[in-house]
Amino acid sequence: MAGTPVSLEERQAIYETLARYVWGMDTGDIEGVVATCTPDGVVKDVTGKRWDATAGGARGFATHFLSLPNRRGAQHHVQHLFVEAASGGGYRVTSYWVSIQWDAEADRKAIRAMGSYVDTCVKVDGQWLMQEKIIAPWNSATSPMAG
Repeated sequence: MAGTPVSLEERQAIYETLARYVWGMDTGDIEGVVATCTPDGVVKDVTGKRWDATAGGARGFATHFLSLPNRRGAQHHVQHLFVEAASGGGYRVTSYWVSIQWDAEADRKAIRAMGSYVDTCVKVDGQWLMQEKIIAPWNSATSPMAG
């Protein structure tokens, strides 16, 4: 698979998995988030914490973040940039993301955070799933700059 371009059909199937992840996060659906990851899936969150099997994996990550207060009304917007063959098989997708929120009670609209995702997706029983998700913040202190 290395060096092989991803077909349009496979690319779309991978994008649908990534969209289901975002929908699960934005609607508070822990099971929906978990269903987008391999059983041994690892998530590195925006704080740098690595949610592997000993830390609860994708379920631990989703449960932690979806239990935080003030999540209602938040949405992620994602722009996929690159799909490249991953060294261990599957594909690595690099994307930008931004999280926005509309607090209806206070009529406040705000950008909560933004960053990049690097998702390693593999095919398991005919379905594309995330084996690893790296969520990196993107701000004046953390954005990777060439040179």
